[in-house]
Amino acid sequence: MNKWHKLDNAAKIFPAVKNESNTSIFRVAMILHEAIQSDILQKAANITIQRYPMLSVEIRMGTFWNYLSEQDGTVVIEQEKDYPCYPITDGRLLRVLYYNKRISVEVFHSITDGAGAVEFLKTLAHQYLLLLGHNIKSEGLIILPEEMPTKHEIEDSYLRYYEPSQSQRLKEEKAFQLYGTPIEPFGNNVISGVVSASQLNKIAKQEGATITAYLTALLIYSIYSETMKYEKDEEKIIIAVPVSLRKLFPSKTLRNFFSVVNIGATVTENTTFSMILEEVIKQLTQKTEKENLQQNISSNVLMEKSIWIKIVPLFIKHAFLKYSFDSLGDSRKTVTLSNLGRIVLPEEMSKHVDRMETVVYPTAKSPINCGICSVNDQLTITFTRRIVETEIIQYFFRHLADVTKLDVTIYSNEWGIRK
Repeated sequence: MNKWHKLDNAAKIFPAVKNESNTSIFRVAMILHEAIQSDILQKAANITIQRYPMLSVEIRMGTFWNYLSEQDGTVVIEQEKDYPCYPITDGRLLRVLYYNKRISVEVFHSITDGAGAVEFLKTLAHQYLLLLGHNIKSEGLIILPEEMPTKHEIEDSYLRYYEPSQSQRLKEEKAFQLYGTPIEPFGNNVISGVVSASQLNKIAKQEGATITAYLTALLIYSIYSETMKYEKDEEKIIIAVPVSLRKLFPSKTLRNFFSVVNIGATVTENTTFSMILEEVIKQLTQKTEKENLQQNISSNVLMEKSIWIKIVPLFIKHAFLKYSFDSLGDSRKTVTLSNLGRIVLPEEMSKHVDRMETVVYPTAKSPINCGICSVNDQLTITFTRRIVETEIIQYFFRHLADVTKLDVTIYSNEWGIRK
């Protein structure tokens, strides 16, 4: 890796829009069966970070673009004391936290996406268990510290798969927005529900849906039932669904390589859950076709390649990106639902792991967001909120349990809950 390199196409927006209410920091976490030993975790982190130099960086300001500069290749683990995804204060874009049995990796979105963060966490947890004395083979599922980083891991895959195109992306409609009472003290409350991944997948398949489609439809139905049912508001409820591009566009990059598709529905008192699900399945299928995702890649890269954009000073670019995010991005969605999917671990390693979590940071216009992932048949649905009101989340989990008849285990960090 060079001493510095450019931000990838998706990474450029995050330095421009980050603030206290939009930290642009997300979390992936692994919960083990035994309490974390901090000294062993620190040793594991010291070894692991050497394999991931693209994550040991800081953002610097150039004349025309931000860029990433290598740091000293160290990471200091900390016991978790604050709320998840709190703002960066020391310039480091990666933090490793522990609490009881949980190892958490929090990442500023400019350096990687969920897939890259999961790979780092898997290597870290694998190394931690090895240092504890467990004999765990990688089975080709873990990036090992002794392996040399490759140029493919740091490539900007958006540029690799860019194809010039004259067609323009369709304009997104303005979405219904959630409002509420800010949590005090300021911070992120997380509420998680755990269900059997295989059983939920079976139920979704019976409806002709994936887990992502099923839960997206349920979230739309929950938002309508708790916020719009008794109001004459005709705005669409739109769920932003990040999609990893690595399957359709083969890539080994550990940087950002995802696209976001907006899935929306206009719901009325005559709309049933089945009707919403049918619409969600149709939109997800259409919008995640390779041709449409290719158009998303081309549209985003085309703007970056414009000579007029290139010569504009950074402070003007930041103002433009912030305006675009506020008016064309955040206001075009109600909630983000990010599903990292099924995470596969080596057999011996999985015996030490209970479950995993994904925490998606909220924003000013999207004060509730949702992250999903599964491991060992434990699917964890985590809502992150910055407002006091919990009716949507309560309806979601209650309806999930009532309709599917599945056991749902709920827990929370209880941040901001008055006692």
